[in-house]
Amino acid sequence: MNNEEISGIDCLDKLMDAWEGAFPEGWHFNHDGVISKDNWDSSGKRVLFVLKETNKAKQNVVTAINRAIEVKKSGWWRGKVLRRVGRWAYGLQNYDGVVPPIKDAKLNEKSAIKSIAYINIRKTAGKARTNRKTFDAHANEYASFVRRQVELINPDIVVLCGTYSQVKRYIFPELKKVSERVHLNEDVVFINAFHPAARRKSSMLYHQVLDSYHAYKNL
Repeated sequence: MNNEEISGIDCLDKLMDAWEGAFPEGWHFNHDGVISKDNWDSSGKRVLFVLKETNKAKQNVVTAINRAIEVKKSGWWRGKVLRRVGRWAYGLQNYDGVVPPIKDAKLNEKSAIKSIAYINIRKTAGKARTNRKTFDAHANEYASFVRRQVELINPDIVVLCGTYSQVKRYIFPELKKVSERVHLNEDVVFINAFHPAARRKSSMLYHQVLDSYHAYKNL
């Protein structure tokens, strides 16, 4: 499909079908997107997280995250990624001029997940460690699909989880920097954050995202 055809797709299910059809034969396609449509639609602040890939996992990401919310011992919660995403989501969803304390974010990390959208740029399984060269090539090749997915999800805030370089270079080159780690595309706020699995203190990563948003709101 060409870029014009992709940009004309008007619903996420159709986009995912077309995207999967564009994959080489034998590639597994990992569906992702809005975690709970009801929660997303009723959220006062819709936050989308853009990550790289699912590493070795072959799964429907939306289904896996919904299961993780319900299952106490889910593997998703043994790792850092989803728990930290939940904290960032809570902070952004509840920001009212003051950054919510991280202790509150930790207590509400799981419930906050229900109201987010969560996507990977590469929809097929990678390896335990992302290869920058092949990942960049993939981001470039499927940039129009990623862009249309973001547009159809229609977030208020996009948190780029270690994906700013690829998003700026291939997907939304028109991003305009307005403050430290914050960019705009029309009215959508893009926050350039570390990957949530980064070897940094959880509090540092939380405040990187929330303090950047706070500084932007106080320009």
